[in-house]
Amino acid sequence: MCTGLICNKKETCYRYKATPSTHQQSYFVIPPHKNGECDMHLEYCPLCHQYNGVHKMGCETRKITLEL
Repeated sequence: MCTGLICNKKETCYRYKATPSTHQQSYFVIPPHKNGECDMHLEYCPLCHQYNGVHKMGCETRKITLEL
């Protein structure tokens, strides 16, 4: 997980938005920022609570393409 310090993408990142484990949770000691970008950013969907481009079937952001 990530604490989101000095990160401008934290609101769209799964590592920041995920619920931490109640028993033990790992965090980055130093956020992996290079040139203002994070190498470990996992895009988070606030509508279906999935990450990295995967969406639930009912999510409004999911696009289905049919070739007829």
